[in-house]
This record gives sequence, C-alpha cells and structure tokens, in this order.
Amino acid sequence: MTWEPANPVEEALLAAGLENDRQTFFQVLASAELFLPQLSGTGGPQRFLTVHALGQVLLPVFTSVRALAAQYGQAVDGYTVTNFAELSRKWPDPDWRLAINPGTPVDAYLSIESLRRAAVGEIQVPTVRELVETAERDELVDVELRERHRAGGPYPSPRDALDAGDVYGYLDQLLDANVLIPVTRPADPEEILTGDFPWRPGADQVIEVFTSAEELARRHPDAAPPVVEVALAFALAMWPDGHGISVDGLFQLPADQVLALLTFEP
Repeated sequence: MTWEPANPVEEALLAAGLENDRQTFFQVLASAELFLPQLSGTGGPQRFLTVHALGQVLLPVFTSVRALAAQYGQAVDGYTVTNFAELSRKWPDPDWRLAINPGTPVDAYLSIESLRRAAVGEIQVPTVRELVETAERDELVDVELRERHRAGGPYPSPRDALDAGDVYGYLDQLLDANVLIPVTRPADPEEILTGDFPWRPGADQVIEVFTSAEELARRHPDAAPPVVEVALAFALAMWPDGHGISVDGLFQLPADQVLALLTFEP
C-alpha cells in the first residue's frame, strides 16, 4: 500500500522533506500533536512501547493515528496524544532516542534534545538515506585503505607512510613507536603511572606528541619544551580523560576517539 499523508502535519513534513528543508521539517514536528503507542498490562497501568535497534532504545511516536496503526496494527491496544514540549518535560531516560514515524517517508531518528536544536537551526540532522550512503562510502574507503596498506611499505618512519598515502600503515607504525610528549616540567617516564604526570595540553585540550626530535623542532622552532619519551601505546593507556591527541601536527583525534587507537588493527 502506497503511503499518503493523513493530515496537514504530514503534508507539511512531506513538503519540507522534498525541499530538503530540514529546519522546517523539525519545526513542524516540534509544534505538532504526536501519537504515542501504549500497551495495557493486566490490571496494571499502561506502558509505552519501545524498540531496540542498533544498540539504541527507541521510543516510537507518530504524527497520525493512521501511521501508528499501519506500523503496529494489533501489536498495541492504545495510544496517548502528546507533543514535543510534554515529551521533553517527561522524557524517561536520557539515553533513549525518538523514532518519529518509523516506516514512513517522513521518519526521523534522534534524541529529544537534537529535535529541539534542529528546529531552531543549531544542527542539521542527516536523513536515514544519508547515513546509509555515508556508511557505504566509509566501507569503500576502508577497502581502499586496506588494499593500499597491503601493497605499501615498509616505511622508514610513520611520516613516510603518511606521505605515501598509507593511512593504516601510518597508524600501525605509530602504535609500535616511542613518542616524545611535551610536558610542563622535566619528568621521568615512570611518572606517567601517577596522577602527577605533567601533561601539557594546548588549545582545545589537545595534547601534542611527536615521533622524532625533528618533528618536535618543526612545530616548536623557537624553544622546544621539555619532553618525556614513552611508547605511544603505553601513553594511550594512561591518557587523561577529556583530552584529544595531535601527532606531529599532522594527525589529530578528539578526546572521545583517542582510546580507539589502542584497538586499531590494520
């Protein structure tokens, strides 16, 4: 059965989607009536339907009873009418996400806070189709990088691997390398095991490391700070929370991705 809008809200959502006007799309949702599926327990209060997908707990809501019924049919035996403001006030779990009109051309999957930010134009939420296309592109890039890695090397240094376009070879060498970590005072390598290690974060809480004295001098030509030499893998295991990493000024990761380097396999 071909999907058709059931009311002016869904007509507006469809029109905004066709125009790729995402701010209007989420503005419509933020002001619309929303229909929340419910299940009745025997002798108990009604409970909300949730769906587990992709490691997330999703709370489905719909912009029409028709859309709700088409998706869940006899699986639910009731619904309640709500809106974005009420959902925001009563949101049961910060880790849950909204599944708006799942299974329709006017669907969206995001956190309750992201809906607010998208409606005021602070962020642009990608469509499911765009997420799939991005994942497919990432997979193709991964295949290309792995083929380049198998065909390349060996390299005299991590920088040579990067210059050759072998990103995986670069990361592989990094994890086997000793690095120089600029610090705020002279220190012994063993101090990294303590809470007193003199990390030297720079702008945006990013900590620099260098694969050679030459790379250090290139970034600090006037006066190089004191450094401690340790294995990068060991430093990553002791990395302070909330700090990103910059390697030779050529490669940078935000704080939430630093530990992922420890699990990298080319």
